[in-house]
Amino acid sequence: MTRARRALAWAWERAPAALFALALLLAAFALGMFVERTEAWPYGVVADAVKTARTLRASSLDDPPTEGAVFVDTPPAEAAAERVRFAAADRLADPVLVQGGPGLFADLCPETGGCLAVEYAGAAVRAWPWRLDEFPSALIAEFPYEHSPAFSFGEDAQPVGMLRLPGGDLLVTLHFGHSHPYGGGIARVGRDGRPIWYRKDYAHHLPSLAAGGRILAPGIRLEDGPVEVAWEGGSFRLGCGAPWSDAVRVLDGGGRLLEEIALLDALAASPWAPALATTSDPCNPLHLNYVHEIEDGDAASGLAAGDLVVSFRNLSAFTVLDRGTREVKRVVSGTFHRQHSVRHLGGARFAMFDNGNRRRDASRLLVVDLATGEETTVFPHAATPERLRNLFSFLEGHVAISPGGERALVTFSRNRVAVEVRLADGEVLAEFRSIHDVSDIPAFPGERAERAALFWIRAVHYAGGE
Repeated sequence: MTRARRALAWAWERAPAALFALALLLAAFALGMFVERTEAWPYGVVADAVKTARTLRASSLDDPPTEGAVFVDTPPAEAAAERVRFAAADRLADPVLVQGGPGLFADLCPETGGCLAVEYAGAAVRAWPWRLDEFPSALIAEFPYEHSPAFSFGEDAQPVGMLRLPGGDLLVTLHFGHSHPYGGGIARVGRDGRPIWYRKDYAHHLPSLAAGGRILAPGIRLEDGPVEVAWEGGSFRLGCGAPWSDAVRVLDGGGRLLEEIALLDALAASPWAPALATTSDPCNPLHLNYVHEIEDGDAASGLAAGDLVVSFRNLSAFTVLDRGTREVKRVVSGTFHRQHSVRHLGGARFAMFDNGNRRRDASRLLVVDLATGEETTVFPHAATPERLRNLFSFLEGHVAISPGGERALVTFSRNRVAVEVRLADGEVLAEFRSIHDVSDIPAFPGERAERAALFWIRAVHYAGGE
């Protein structure tokens, strides 16, 4: 028998099995198409599993700040003196709060091997010791999480947002690695670094204060299934089985929940519902990153004292909610992209951290005027020092406004630098770098003995309020 005939006979003998396998594949494909189109069982189960796996993978790739170290040509003994640089004879007009971490600011918090935060007023004037492992002992609320087997509270809980309260306590929000969702909750921390209360409730990003001492905390909500958003002449389905949405949780000083404002519901019920179809991620359509209460209204722009300004990264837009009804009054977009920490400056003007996009050379501090539609890049500009002119962030960053409204702190997280600038002209007044002596931490390479290390800065805040 020739080789060709033997090959033909071999194929003929196996043809029924091959055809059967092909039929199974086609049937599985058709069933998959049917389930995907109709969202019949087990669509929700599979979609949730895929979303959870994607979230856990993404969080596992988000290294904690201590793993983002970059060694620089500064001797360890000189690190503390290099953390804050002032322009000319300028000094801080308001105290500033700088985030720490395990092993960071160990010179100021030697008993705990690092500080949670340090307050500067020219020099370091106050420090909160690192006691993050004690947070679970102060639980007053706990939501269900899906933690991977690799999850460790001590290693995967990262402080992200901080706010100093009158009297010296801190509000601290956490992000989790190896967890679904990533919002790790919010805690009130005493001056000794120990938690007074902790809500493990999906809170994330940055808290702010409202009138009467109320706390505004961004938080994740987990929907039960796909969300259908309909408006006159169209509709849009937010799939992924059960997409994330967002809420503003209003708390009192003791961490008790006073109100929850469901933001996806508010936007879906508004005339701006079609904006949801522009989201960059149907699984996480809004990605709330900051909420801020307006203190002084502007009737010409339809803004009232007590209205809430809410920043949505994945819509590249911010929203104003009515103070009484919590209904959407307007949605504002522009040339900004993936913006963070939108703040009302008074009148019709708002400041924000514009993450920019790949077609621009730098992220920026942007001021938007709703009355005129004008956008003004405050920082950087042509006179900005060269070393600060091309700072770029694609996903994160922060702006804080001084109590007097004349200056701003702009944090470029993964560039490991924050700057204080004058809002009138963008002039740089101070620079903050998270630079530290890590020579006593064995986990770092041998060069730690000769060189200090720079770390990510999530946000630098004015200690007198956000």
